[in-house]
Amino acid sequence: MRFAEAVGRVPEAEKLRNEPGGDMRRRKEGRKEIRSFACSGEGLRVLLDTVLKKKIIHPVFGEVTVFRTRRARRISVSVRPPGTVCVTLPAGCPLREGLAFLAAKEAWVRAARERMERLRPVRLLEPPYATCRHALRWLPAAEGSAVSCRVTEDAIVVSFPPSMAPSAAEVQAAAREGALRALRAEAKAVLPAMVAELAARYGFRYGKVTVRATRSRWGSCSSRDDISLSIFLMRLPQHLIEYIIVHELCHTRFKDHSAGFHALVDSLLGGREKELARELRSYAPDVV
Repeated sequence: MRFAEAVGRVPEAEKLRNEPGGDMRRRKEGRKEIRSFACSGEGLRVLLDTVLKKKIIHPVFGEVTVFRTRRARRISVSVRPPGTVCVTLPAGCPLREGLAFLAAKEAWVRAARERMERLRPVRLLEPPYATCRHALRWLPAAEGSAVSCRVTEDAIVVSFPPSMAPSAAEVQAAAREGALRALRAEAKAVLPAMVAELAARYGFRYGKVTVRATRSRWGSCSSRDDISLSIFLMRLPQHLIEYIIVHELCHTRFKDHSAGFHALVDSLLGGREKELARELRSYAPDVV
């Protein structure tokens, strides 16, 4: 939820603020009520949870993701799989300062990308690659035609001319885009129902469930108990998907990773929390 949406919860204040021709005192009361909400615990949580995200094209690093959040206290640069450069700015910090900081960290970013390539070399998408419900298929196209991709009920179909290799950048980009579309469709169909089933089984209450193409984490739980899950969960075995969902549901009771939180997770997973956490480390939230 954005702050503007939260302010909508104060209908009388909005009415007073926007009332044409109303006396000044009543309009001031409306503005005062809205300011009071902004300073309240709920208002501060809304402001702190708001993250603005944009993508820019950098002359050295290509596509760079810029995050702006009130939680940030300083500018930071990170490199995430598969080599995506991210810049996080505190609220109110000019973009030019973030880009200057990124320029100063150019050597570090290059080294981080090289290290990531060694540890996680780029893997080609090719048959028999499959998601939970969709199999990747190559389809020959007429010579000179453009690369295309369509997602059917059970397949990711990539068409390209015979003169083009499956490893070509255009073909791989189309295959990855198709895989993302398939994973997103599967996640929307499967994950909210799994959350509902596990919450009912263990007695949890939560807000809403959203699915996103998040590569930085498998899932998260907000201060309002809304659960966000990565579409890449659909690449995991069933028992690991359930482990992550249980982990996030436990955050509706514990907003930290305290001993009490881990004790709750472990008890619900039959004493297997550490075992499952170790197994999860062999996977990365990505298409492959």
